[in-house]
Amino acid sequence: MKGIKVDNVGGEYQFTEDLPKLVPGPNQLLVKSIYGAVNPVDEMMRDSGLLVTSWPWTPCCDAAGTVVQIGSDVTNFQVGDQVFGCQGVGFPGSGGAAEYCLFREDCAAKKPANISLAAAATVGVGSETAAVGLWSCLNIAVPDLQNLPAVSDEWVLIIGGTGNVGGYAVQLVKLSGYKVIATVSANAVEAAKALGADEAIDYKLPVEDQVAKIKEATNGGLHRIFDCTVFNIDVVRKVLEAIKDEPGQKYFASVNDWEDFGVLAGDTKFNPVSIGPVARPDAEQLNADVSKYLKVIPALLESRKLRVGEHTVLEGTGFDKFIEGVKLQTSGGAKKVVVKFQDE
Repeated sequence: MKGIKVDNVGGEYQFTEDLPKLVPGPNQLLVKSIYGAVNPVDEMMRDSGLLVTSWPWTPCCDAAGTVVQIGSDVTNFQVGDQVFGCQGVGFPGSGGAAEYCLFREDCAAKKPANISLAAAATVGVGSETAAVGLWSCLNIAVPDLQNLPAVSDEWVLIIGGTGNVGGYAVQLVKLSGYKVIATVSANAVEAAKALGADEAIDYKLPVEDQVAKIKEATNGGLHRIFDCTVFNIDVVRKVLEAIKDEPGQKYFASVNDWEDFGVLAGDTKFNPVSIGPVARPDAEQLNADVSKYLKVIPALLESRKLRVGEHTVLEGTGFDKFIEGVKLQTSGGAKKVVVKFQDE
């Protein structure tokens, strides 16, 4: 089948017509990939080979498309359903930049009627990472969709509050009943507040100034920090040092899942956020968590309580558009790039 491949670590993205034909297993969906979103992990995997189980490898872990075949044990989907999500990373059949890809039934979501298929392609990685970071790693309860909690005086600090992960994190924190303080660029302060942040701070301020503003705003109510950027451990350490004597268990989660941060002030519990193993057979707990969260996220989208992040859909159609999309996103020319692979 047609698609994009990379032959080896550091290799180039190439269009090919010789990708292996896919057949769904008992708990899988065979999905015709219509749209795919570019994620930083695509370039990281190409450059390093991390998470790639075999070569050649097909990129794009954020796909949206139409179910064309279901496995024998599938009960919640049928042929013709439009689905989205992070279908997996780095293993055969997971690459969305191909005519077809495979989703596990429990790691797929039906597209809400009120968002486009292109928009749906942007939701999976960002929203699932945010949900795991908050609900699995920061001891925050998944909200009851029929009775969303009132906002308490407890705060969550989101570092990188308008990025792909951070934008969803800000919204999901607020929907979970917490106040939000976010660090963002100076020109994104109003965007963060539009997503629901109660306070937004310029991350380019001196660290001491950021810490002072965070402590003043949260006034003893900060016990949870989520770094969605991987680059801000110095800020986290100084915030934790500033609040270490305030009562209550403190939690820190970060998408930096490869560093050992050692002992953190205030006996803070650290949990790394990693959805890299999602959809793999040995990631039982992660798959169970993602499956649970994928019942909440589409419902929040459909009820318009959760907003899709900003994105750019490239003009034209074709698998080679993914290569163009990678170049555009890595150049900083767009926040989130979506590619149309083929017609429905």
